[in-house]
Amino acid sequence: MSAPYPPVTPSPKRSQLCSRAHAQRVAMRMFDAGARQVSIVRTGDPLQPFRVLPIIVDGPNVEVELRYA
Repeated sequence: MSAPYPPVTPSPKRSQLCSRAHAQRVAMRMFDAGARQVSIVRTGDPLQPFRVLPIIVDGPNVEVELRYA
C-alpha cells in the first residue's frame, strides 16, 4: 500500500510558510481583522501541515483556538 502523500523536500521558503509559527501569525491577523473564531488545525499533509480556519473545530488535530469573548 502506498503512502497517502508522496515524499516532499520543501524549499526553505515553503518550510517557513508551512510552519506552525506562520499559521499562528495568519490566525492572529484574521482575528485582528474581525474573525471572532479562528482555529489552527494539523492536516497531515506535508505540503500544508497546518490550516487556519475561521471557525472553531472540534477534534484531536486542533493546535490552537482563538475566540472573542
